[in-house]
Amino acid sequence: GYIQVFTKGVDRLPDKVCSGAVDRDIAADVLPSTMTASERGEKGAAYSTSRGTVFYCYVKTRSQDSIFSGEVRVNDVTVANWRDPHSGGDEGTHEVRKDGVDAMTTPEGVSVSVPCTRPGEEGQKPVQSYALIADARVIGDARVTGLELQQHVADFAYQILRHTYEVEKCQEGQELPVELPRFE
Repeated sequence: GYIQVFTKGVDRLPDKVCSGAVDRDIAADVLPSTMTASERGEKGAAYSTSRGTVFYCYVKTRSQDSIFSGEVRVNDVTVANWRDPHSGGDEGTHEVRKDGVDAMTTPEGVSVSVPCTRPGEEGQKPVQSYALIADARVIGDARVTGLELQQHVADFAYQILRHTYEVEKCQEGQELPVELPRFE
């Protein structure tokens, strides 16, 4: 019957949500059971040639009590300057790095960064260096907590970052890892 149709909200979303950027299973592992769920992933319009939001993604439960969301923006920032505002001496901060990709837990969620110079920016001199930065978080209830939740949020952020890296045709052309190392 009909019961299954109405009680498998997140599980009924496409295998890849947010314009194909994110594995649905990440959201299914985090968001609570819901009768219906919605998702959206869209290329944003950067407000200048050098920075701004270039992609955003969300998965929501029916009543919007729980939202898994993230956005990727282009920024003119060094890794040290990206890390600074997030590392407010909080002992609960976790970091991983692989093949030039940095991920860090923040009080709000997780932030992931990778160098990225988009086509047409080569001639422009950045003040520091261009990077794609993905920030993600869960608002409201979640099935998991603590480090397990942070790991799922990091995976979500990294998948939207990888998707954007390809779409934006970053000139660094580096082969990004399939996934990030686990937080410890």
